[in-house]
Amino acid sequence: MTQHLKSHKLLLTLTIILSTVVALGTVFIAILLEQILDLAVGGDMGGFGRLLLFSAAYFALLVLFAYLYALSSKYLVNMVIQSMRERAFAGVISRHYADFRKQGSADYLSALTNDINIIEASYLTPLLTIIKSAVSFAAAVVVMFYFDVIIAIATMTAILLMFVVPGLFGSLIQKRQEKYSHSLSDFTAHAKDILAGYEVVKSYGMVDYILMRFKKSNEAAISAKYGVDKIMAVTESLSMILGVFVQIGAMFLAAYFIITGRISVGALLGITQATAMLVGPLSAIFQGLPQLKGARPIIARLDALSGQENVATGVKAPVFEQGITAENLSFSYDGENAILRDASLALHKGAKYAIVGKSGCGKTTLARLLCGYYYDYRGQIRYDSADLKELDYDGIVGLSSTIHQGVYMFNESIYDNICLHREYSDVELEKALDISGVSGFVHGLPEGLCTLVEENGANLSGGQKQRIAVARAIIQGKPLLVLDEGTSAIDMQTAHEIESSLLNIDDLTLVTITHNLQEDNLMRYGQIIFMEDGAVAEVGTYGELMERGGGFSGFTRLGEGA
Repeated sequence: MTQHLKSHKLLLTLTIILSTVVALGTVFIAILLEQILDLAVGGDMGGFGRLLLFSAAYFALLVLFAYLYALSSKYLVNMVIQSMRERAFAGVISRHYADFRKQGSADYLSALTNDINIIEASYLTPLLTIIKSAVSFAAAVVVMFYFDVIIAIATMTAILLMFVVPGLFGSLIQKRQEKYSHSLSDFTAHAKDILAGYEVVKSYGMVDYILMRFKKSNEAAISAKYGVDKIMAVTESLSMILGVFVQIGAMFLAAYFIITGRISVGALLGITQATAMLVGPLSAIFQGLPQLKGARPIIARLDALSGQENVATGVKAPVFEQGITAENLSFSYDGENAILRDASLALHKGAKYAIVGKSGCGKTTLARLLCGYYYDYRGQIRYDSADLKELDYDGIVGLSSTIHQGVYMFNESIYDNICLHREYSDVELEKALDISGVSGFVHGLPEGLCTLVEENGANLSGGQKQRIAVARAIIQGKPLLVLDEGTSAIDMQTAHEIESSLLNIDDLTLVTITHNLQEDNLMRYGQIIFMEDGAVAEVGTYGELMERGGGFSGFTRLGEGA
């Protein structure tokens, strides 16, 4: 938080100066009220007129500075919130793939929305209020001594009782604020999950269950918020009661001194105003301090998200001139259930490979490991002769493209979804459109490549989205392409044409994860990698593996590719 405030130090300084001017100007009203009443009681019409003109000008300036302070403080809060959100988002989007997947997207969304709102309401706004209130309190103390030393000392002694409030409830508010943040994260996750599964909800008549589930999640979030509100209500009530006690005590003491002739009648009005300027700011401070303490876990969470640490990345620039090798590669997502077991293989640059096997045998996981998606594996992966863990992560990502079965489309034009806001020549674009088959349907759209893709391609068919994904991967021109069931939503003829086009690119290293066991497709690959139970069971050409009569041969005859 400190660094965000420092990044706007000029605006912060201006806000504090304006806050000080407004606070001092407001406290000075106590002396002004004293003068008004004393002039009225004394019947000094000339002095009263002059004071009236001064007061009009004074209040006009005070209103102006109050407006400037409000404008400045709100702008400061907005700028700090903006920088916090941008830094947190940059930290999230810059994470290593494996680190990113450790949390759900709903957690990130909750942090960028709910947690940011909590910090604004429970830290930034109270912080500015405390600064202004501290100045007002200090000025009010000076004014109290100006009116009468004894009243000032008595009032300050009573005020000391109010200092116990923040210490009593600060830790409890912190715990409940943290619980509230987690409950908001859970609520966001539930809502996101429900909306993403809308089609399933409607198709299977789950509306009643979903309404009940949403109700429970909403109740949990509201309950956690009310837990914070209850503690805040206690602190506010205690502060108010103590504040009233201080004000009434000061008024009785001032009234007594008027009776004894120690102070004037105007001083009573001024003391009443000054006491309010003591109690009001103190109440704001005592209510704000627990809020600041309660917001610390939320700030710490955002700071953790903002940290752009890639624990897996090295510093060497990767080189892919010869190929990729894996030796005794083992991996588990949860640390217990192994997905890969001592898998070993070699991919030569420019060669074509098909990875086949039953669902769950580790095909996709193997490909992701080779592309640098995860770092907590056992064994060794090498790009040429360099160990993967010694290489720069961004550099590794820059060597490969993956066409997934589940294609994501941005809410932008088809052109932007293919080019991803990079510049390509017309020749490169046409090549990608032809190989992918996008040219077969895009010219029939009213806006062509400029057609806006709705949320995740809602206005496109599954096949059209996969064609766009293929074009997106091809136009990148990266040396390694992983086709992870990337043509499963396309008709067999188009899929065959796309696959054939990719196989014909000489300098492209192609790794196809497929359930398509048709002989004419598989025979075109230089090697087939057959996997069983997380291990590389067999490697060879289609003819070699079929002649061998091993696991691949039996798997192909049974047609078990699902």
